[in-house]
Amino acid sequence: MKGWLRPVSAIAVACLLGLVCSELLCRSVSFRDLLGGVAGRGRLIAITHGRGFYENDLEVHGATAASDLLVAENLRRLSSEEKIDSAQLDHELSLCRSEFGDESTFARALRSNRLSLASLREKIAGQLHALQWLEKQITTEAAISDQECRNFYETHRDLFQQPARFRASHIFLAAHAETPPEEVEAKAKAIEALALRVAGGEPLSQLATEASEDEASKARGGDLGFFSAARMPPEFFAEVEKLRVNEISKPFRSHLGFHIVQLTETKPSRLLSFEEARSEISLTLANARRVLIATRLAENLTKSAYRRPN
Repeated sequence: MKGWLRPVSAIAVACLLGLVCSELLCRSVSFRDLLGGVAGRGRLIAITHGRGFYENDLEVHGATAASDLLVAENLRRLSSEEKIDSAQLDHELSLCRSEFGDESTFARALRSNRLSLASLREKIAGQLHALQWLEKQITTEAAISDQECRNFYETHRDLFQQPARFRASHIFLAAHAETPPEEVEAKAKAIEALALRVAGGEPLSQLATEASEDEASKARGGDLGFFSAARMPPEFFAEVEKLRVNEISKPFRSHLGFHIVQLTETKPSRLLSFEEARSEISLTLANARRVLIATRLAENLTKSAYRRPN
């Protein structure tokens, strides 16, 4: 009885040693590097959670660096349990299909990328899983508090100093730098003629609707709304600043063309109150926080058990 136990025990021990050695070899960077060369996949460039990536994987997956592969793999692993709406998946697939115009073009695109409809659907699902997981990581952070907003307001008051603003209406005839001289001369005569009509009592708003070449404002009688110096060409704003409310300028030329301007209203420079600025501050801080969270996530997603030095 004992005689046959020894060979059986020896076989069991040999099998166990074989499994252990195999596992150790699979975990060995040098062995996996050698295996990649034998299999035609190139050198081993990274390992994450037991999965090895090789030089050829960069081209296969359209990646430029090992970190791209690590992010994709770690994101796939972490987001795999996310539940996505099948209707959303169908919608995204439909949008993808519509980009190609017709079914035959779409089918050719699939074939040229070595994809089937099922594999494309799987890829889109993976992207939705990842986006949903990422959004959860970002939105689970604490919301921006009122005190954070107040602190930002108090330490950045210069950002909420609203400059002086002007409201004006104008008649505009286009004559940019490349306009032929004869056309510039004709526009100069036309603006002088319009100035005479304004001086004769015709409302500027009426003439702007009739003759202005500023399509954005002519339907409003030439009204440009409120603006500050930052929104207007310097030479235009310089002429507006010279006017009193309801005063009409003489014809002048900017780098865009000829103008006649009427100043209709002004608002002096002032500091926006915290209540006026709060929504903008909250949005700014929230976006900054999202960037920090995304940066931290990216760093975590590039973690690897092994990365070949450059």
